[in-house]
Amino acid sequence: MSVEKVLFIRHGQTDFNLERRLQGALPVPLNACGRSQAQALADFLKSVPIDAIYASPRSRALETARIIGAGLGQDVREDERLAEIAFGDFEGRTFAEVEALFPLAYRKWESGYRPYRVPGGESRLDVQRRMQAAWDDITSAANGETVAIVGHSSAMMILFASMFAQLPDKAMKNTSITTLERFDDIWRISAFAETPHQAG
Repeated sequence: MSVEKVLFIRHGQTDFNLERRLQGALPVPLNACGRSQAQALADFLKSVPIDAIYASPRSRALETARIIGAGLGQDVREDERLAEIAFGDFEGRTFAEVEALFPLAYRKWESGYRPYRVPGGESRLDVQRRMQAAWDDITSAANGETVAIVGHSSAMMILFASMFAQLPDKAMKNTSITTLERFDDIWRISAFAETPHQAG
Protein backbone atom coordinates (compact mmCIF):
# COMPACT_ATOMS: atom_id res chain seq x y z
CA MET A 1 0.00 0.00 0.00
CA SER A 2 1.30 3.45 -0.87
CA VAL A 3 0.28 6.93 0.16
CA GLU A 4 -2.07 8.35 -2.47
CA LYS A 5 -3.39 11.47 -0.73
CA VAL A 6 -1.82 13.94 1.70
CA LEU A 7 -3.74 16.57 3.63
CA PHE A 8 -1.49 19.49 4.62
CA ILE A 9 -3.07 21.28 7.57
CA ARG A 10 -1.93 24.61 8.95
CA HIS A 11 -2.03 24.90 12.76
CA GLY A 12 -4.78 26.80 14.58
CA GLN A 13 -4.66 30.46 15.47
CA THR A 14 -2.20 31.91 18.01
CA ASP A 15 -1.95 35.35 19.57
CA PHE A 16 1.17 35.90 17.46
CA ASN A 17 -0.93 35.33 14.34
CA LEU A 18 -3.31 38.07 15.46
CA GLU A 19 -0.39 40.42 16.13
CA ARG A 20 1.31 39.39 12.86
CA ARG A 21 4.50 38.41 14.68
CA LEU A 22 7.04 35.96 13.31
CA GLN A 23 6.79 32.74 15.33
CA GLY A 24 9.42 30.53 13.72
CA ALA A 25 10.89 28.14 16.27
CA LEU A 26 9.26 29.84 19.27
CA PRO A 27 6.94 27.69 21.43
CA VAL A 28 3.80 29.74 20.81
CA PRO A 29 0.61 27.92 21.92
CA LEU A 30 -2.82 28.02 20.36
CA ASN A 31 -5.20 30.64 21.72
CA ALA A 32 -8.86 29.92 22.52
CA CYS A 33 -9.90 30.55 18.93
CA GLY A 34 -7.15 28.25 17.67
CA ARG A 35 -8.29 25.42 19.91
CA SER A 36 -11.86 25.93 18.73
CA GLN A 37 -10.70 25.86 15.11
CA ALA A 38 -8.77 22.65 15.72
CA GLN A 39 -11.78 21.01 17.35
CA ALA A 40 -14.05 22.02 14.47
CA LEU A 41 -11.51 20.55 12.06
CA ALA A 42 -11.28 17.35 14.10
CA ASP A 43 -15.06 16.98 13.97
CA PHE A 44 -15.04 17.53 10.20
CA LEU A 45 -12.25 15.01 9.62
CA LYS A 46 -14.17 12.24 11.36
CA SER A 47 -15.80 11.62 7.98
CA VAL A 48 -12.43 11.47 6.19
CA PRO A 49 -10.47 8.18 6.25
CA ILE A 50 -7.07 9.30 7.54
CA ASP A 51 -4.57 6.51 8.15
CA ALA A 52 -1.75 8.43 9.84
CA ILE A 53 -1.07 11.89 11.30
CA TYR A 54 2.32 13.58 11.20
CA ALA A 55 3.13 16.91 12.83
CA SER A 56 5.75 19.52 13.44
CA PRO A 57 6.86 19.39 17.10
CA ARG A 58 6.27 23.15 17.54
CA SER A 59 3.60 23.54 20.21
CA ARG A 60 0.98 25.24 18.03
CA ALA A 61 1.16 22.51 15.37
CA LEU A 62 1.47 19.64 17.82
CA GLU A 63 -1.52 20.82 19.85
CA THR A 64 -3.59 21.11 16.67
CA ALA A 65 -2.53 17.63 15.58
CA ARG A 66 -3.30 16.11 18.98
CA ILE A 67 -6.81 17.58 18.96
CA ILE A 68 -7.34 16.03 15.54
CA GLY A 69 -5.78 12.76 16.66
CA ALA A 70 -8.02 12.60 19.72
CA GLY A 71 -11.06 13.00 17.49
CA LEU A 72 -9.88 10.25 15.16
CA GLY A 73 -8.51 7.93 17.85
CA GLN A 74 -4.99 8.15 16.43
CA ASP A 75 -1.56 8.94 17.79
CA VAL A 76 0.50 11.75 16.29
CA ARG A 77 3.93 11.12 14.81
CA GLU A 78 6.24 14.09 15.44
CA ASP A 79 8.85 15.00 12.84
CA GLU A 80 11.30 17.85 13.43
CA ARG A 81 11.74 18.24 9.68
CA LEU A 82 8.16 19.56 9.44
CA ALA A 83 8.88 22.52 11.74
CA GLU A 84 8.39 26.13 10.69
CA ILE A 85 11.35 28.03 9.25
CA ALA A 86 13.56 29.31 12.07
CA PHE A 87 13.56 33.09 11.74
CA GLY A 88 16.44 33.61 14.18
CA ASP A 89 16.82 37.26 15.17
CA PHE A 90 13.50 38.11 13.47
CA GLU A 91 11.41 35.92 15.80
CA GLY A 92 8.86 37.50 18.09
CA ARG A 93 8.79 40.67 15.99
CA THR A 94 6.48 42.06 13.33
CA PHE A 95 7.84 42.60 9.84
CA ALA A 96 7.74 46.36 10.46
CA GLU A 97 9.91 45.90 13.55
CA VAL A 98 12.28 43.62 11.66
CA GLU A 99 12.63 46.16 8.84
CA ALA A 100 13.45 48.91 11.35
CA LEU A 101 15.89 46.86 13.43
CA PHE A 102 17.58 44.79 10.70
CA PRO A 103 17.18 46.80 7.48
CA LEU A 104 19.91 45.03 5.48
CA ALA A 105 18.92 41.53 6.58
CA TYR A 106 15.28 42.37 5.92
CA ARG A 107 16.04 43.50 2.36
CA LYS A 108 18.03 40.33 1.73
CA TRP A 109 15.15 38.19 3.03
CA GLU A 110 12.60 40.11 0.97
CA SER A 111 14.67 39.46 -2.17
CA GLY A 112 13.46 35.87 -2.06
CA TYR A 113 16.97 34.51 -2.64
CA ARG A 114 16.55 30.94 -1.47
CA PRO A 115 20.06 30.32 -0.04
CA TYR A 116 19.95 33.49 2.10
CA ARG A 117 20.02 32.51 5.76
CA VAL A 118 18.33 34.78 8.30
CA PRO A 119 20.77 35.79 11.10
CA GLY A 120 20.56 33.02 13.68
CA GLY A 121 18.00 31.14 11.59
CA GLU A 122 17.46 29.18 8.39
CA SER A 123 17.31 29.85 4.68
CA ARG A 124 14.41 28.89 2.45
CA LEU A 125 16.74 26.32 0.90
CA ASP A 126 17.44 24.77 4.32
CA VAL A 127 13.71 24.37 4.86
CA GLN A 128 13.13 23.04 1.36
CA ARG A 129 15.70 20.29 1.86
CA ARG A 130 14.37 19.05 5.19
CA MET A 131 10.71 19.32 4.11
CA GLN A 132 11.50 17.39 0.93
CA ALA A 133 13.23 14.68 2.94
CA ALA A 134 10.22 14.40 5.26
CA TRP A 135 7.85 14.33 2.28
CA ASP A 136 9.84 11.55 0.60
CA ASP A 137 9.84 9.44 3.76
CA ILE A 138 6.16 9.99 4.56
CA THR A 139 4.87 9.32 1.05
CA SER A 140 7.01 6.20 0.62
CA ALA A 141 5.94 4.68 3.95
CA ALA A 142 3.27 1.99 3.91
CA ASN A 143 1.11 3.70 6.53
CA GLY A 144 -2.12 3.85 4.55
CA GLU A 145 -3.48 5.62 1.52
CA THR A 146 -4.33 8.97 3.16
CA VAL A 147 -2.16 10.83 5.66
CA ALA A 148 -2.36 14.24 7.31
CA ILE A 149 0.58 16.56 7.93
CA VAL A 150 0.02 19.34 10.47
CA GLY A 151 2.48 22.17 10.19
CA HIS A 152 3.16 25.77 9.25
CA SER A 153 2.33 28.01 6.31
CA SER A 154 5.85 29.21 5.44
CA ALA A 155 7.43 25.75 5.54
CA MET A 156 4.58 24.22 3.56
CA MET A 157 4.65 26.97 0.93
CA ILE A 158 8.40 26.51 0.53
CA LEU A 159 7.84 22.82 -0.15
CA PHE A 160 4.99 23.47 -2.57
CA ALA A 161 7.06 26.06 -4.46
CA SER A 162 9.76 23.43 -4.97
CA MET A 163 7.22 20.92 -6.34
CA PHE A 164 4.93 22.98 -8.55
CA ALA A 165 5.59 25.67 -11.16
CA GLN A 166 2.51 27.65 -10.11
CA LEU A 167 0.57 27.92 -6.87
CA PRO A 168 -2.90 29.37 -6.27
CA ASP A 169 -2.95 33.00 -5.17
CA LYS A 170 -4.78 32.30 -1.94
CA ALA A 171 -3.95 32.85 1.72
CA MET A 172 -3.35 29.76 3.83
CA LYS A 173 -5.60 30.45 6.81
CA ASN A 174 -5.31 28.76 10.19
CA THR A 175 -6.47 25.11 10.07
CA SER A 176 -6.90 25.28 6.30
CA ILE A 177 -6.44 22.05 4.34
CA THR A 178 -4.38 21.72 1.18
CA THR A 179 -4.85 18.35 -0.51
CA LEU A 180 -2.23 16.71 -2.72
CA GLU A 181 -3.16 13.57 -4.64
CA ARG A 182 -1.00 11.12 -6.54
CA PHE A 183 -1.85 10.89 -10.24
CA ASP A 184 0.10 8.09 -11.93
CA ASP A 185 3.72 9.11 -11.26
CA ILE A 186 3.10 12.74 -10.29
CA TRP A 187 1.44 14.70 -7.51
CA ARG A 188 -1.14 17.41 -8.09
CA ILE A 189 -2.92 19.93 -5.88
CA SER A 190 -6.60 19.00 -5.81
CA ALA A 191 -7.62 21.58 -3.19
CA PHE A 192 -5.71 24.54 -1.81
CA ALA A 193 -6.16 26.17 1.61
CA GLU A 194 -9.77 25.05 2.00
CA THR A 195 -11.69 25.60 5.26
CA PRO A 196 -14.93 23.60 4.94
CA HIS A 197 -15.13 23.19 8.72
CA GLN A 198 -15.32 26.99 9.08
CA ALA A 199 -18.20 27.47 6.64
CA GLY A 200 -20.29 30.49 7.62
